[in-house]
Amino acid sequence: MKRFIYLIAFAGVMSLTACSDFLEEYSQDTSYVRNIEDLDELLLGSVYMPIAQPWNFAYDWYIGNTAVKDRQWFYPYIHVMGDEAKENLSGSGSSIYNETNHFFGYFTWQDQAGINPEGTAVSTESYDWEALYKFINVANMVIKKIDDLDVADNRRIDADRIKGEAYFLRGAYLFTLVNLYGKPYNPATASADLGVPVKTSEFIEDKIFERATVQQCYDQVLDDLLTAESLLTNTEKVSNFRADVTAVCHLLSRVYLYMQNWDKAAEYAQKVLSKNRSLQDLNTLAEDENFLTAQLPELIFTMGTGGMRHSIITTSGCYGISEDLVNAYADNDLRKSRFISLTANGWEYVKEATTNSDLSRSTPSGNFCFRTAEAYLNLAEAQACAGKDNEARQTLNTLRKARISADAYTDVTASGTELVNAIREERFRELCFEGHRWFDLRRYTVSAVAPMSKTIRHSYTTFIYAYDYSVWAYVNKPVMTLWYELAPNDPAYTLPIPREVLNFNLGMKDNDHPKRNVVETVNY
Repeated sequence: MKRFIYLIAFAGVMSLTACSDFLEEYSQDTSYVRNIEDLDELLLGSVYMPIAQPWNFAYDWYIGNTAVKDRQWFYPYIHVMGDEAKENLSGSGSSIYNETNHFFGYFTWQDQAGINPEGTAVSTESYDWEALYKFINVANMVIKKIDDLDVADNRRIDADRIKGEAYFLRGAYLFTLVNLYGKPYNPATASADLGVPVKTSEFIEDKIFERATVQQCYDQVLDDLLTAESLLTNTEKVSNFRADVTAVCHLLSRVYLYMQNWDKAAEYAQKVLSKNRSLQDLNTLAEDENFLTAQLPELIFTMGTGGMRHSIITTSGCYGISEDLVNAYADNDLRKSRFISLTANGWEYVKEATTNSDLSRSTPSGNFCFRTAEAYLNLAEAQACAGKDNEARQTLNTLRKARISADAYTDVTASGTELVNAIREERFRELCFEGHRWFDLRRYTVSAVAPMSKTIRHSYTTFIYAYDYSVWAYVNKPVMTLWYELAPNDPAYTLPIPREVLNFNLGMKDNDHPKRNVVETVNY
């Protein structure tokens, strides 16, 4: 193996509990791969996001696993940069996680994402950049190595499946990276806007990498996903934790939607729904059943760590549910009790589970969770943006009938821009805390149909842990709250390039990300 470089971490295997001795012994080189079984295990162990026991993402990110290689949450901050989450100024107990400290730079859109609240230190910013490029590099190795193997005719379909999954994952990770660190896709400027480096060779290259354009990144994503579609068309689904052709079509519908290619977005959403049209009707979901589980009939694909239930909580000093999200649900919307729920301590997130005992390693991911509900929403938005209002309303209302109380249901009858906005609001309600909202807010700013950008305010509060005689317990009492603001069309809708990457890749251009100042101070 060539020596380690910063941009592309060496293609070692991120082990899963189930990995065999093959992965443990030969984790640094594919020269020991003897057959497609070895490659399949390499793919599962070092290209798919690892599955871990769900836990609070701030604890896992910062305290519980200090070694980067052991962390299980990937880019968890996207859940708190938009308008889904807020800082809890009051609530039950006291936080042992210090969530708002760990993600302060992301939550308040600072020009240095890893900066601490005092401005005295900057933590590592490159974990996700490094981890996702590491996955990409191993995917490159799998793609190259499988072509070198002498595969018997009766195993060709297995080889196609492995290769197709590798192409899918490479495309998915590049799509994620360009939406974290590149500008949102604007057809008019994508050929000039800077994205992220595109890496398709299997070698660890000792060179300075340059940023490709957003258009070049999306072209590569489409090429990878279309190749994956052709390879996986005739293969059988392994499980919801392994990608199949339906998962590929699902991601293609999302990519085309981001590109504002309405016809293609609709085409691929319809391909998904031709395979699985299931929707879990909340009218018939038993009170003691959780919605988002591995057994959900509308689940298409998931990977990575779940357990957002541990992270969006009612504890003071932690992240809770924003008033924007709570107010988005009408009283007859069953998601107001099945996705979120009002407790004595405030609103909490219960889409995944209502008690900790319900959580398991098989909990669907908070970042990679493909559901048919999204396919309906992708289709409805593409139809509405293409001016096909009747079809869009029908698609949207199909989803809503499974979410609104049957005795109070009425169809959406909006048209034009009003209909597009209704579909966007439905995405906000339906896909909350599944890793969509930040990316959706970004793409709405450059939409050719009903462009939209809003002002978002987030706070950071210092607390004192003191005894409160009104409740006869020690609680976090707020001392001072600092308010920060993300303005409409703010450059901070795109993350700064991690400083470690800039330090290594001298001359790489950073994103425009102005210094973020306090807009209001509240003392208690």
